[in-house]
Amino acid sequence: MDDFLATKSIGNGRNLHIASLAKHTIEDCGAAHMGYEGYFVFEASDLPDRSGITIFGKAASYEAALALADIIAA
Repeated sequence: MDDFLATKSIGNGRNLHIASLAKHTIEDCGAAHMGYEGYFVFEASDLPDRSGITIFGKAASYEAALALADIIAA
């Protein structure tokens, strides 16, 4: 994980993030088809039965990532 634009706790040991991700992280999540550049929307969990990250999607642009960051910060 490199450049975080936003982080929000969503409870139960889970956090929602908008950030860039390392190539190996993207590959480990099975999301290489999304490419390696840009900002991803993903959940990180510390729960024992669900630890790790789940990538939900990718922002269409840097500006879109900033808009999403503003939304989750509100």
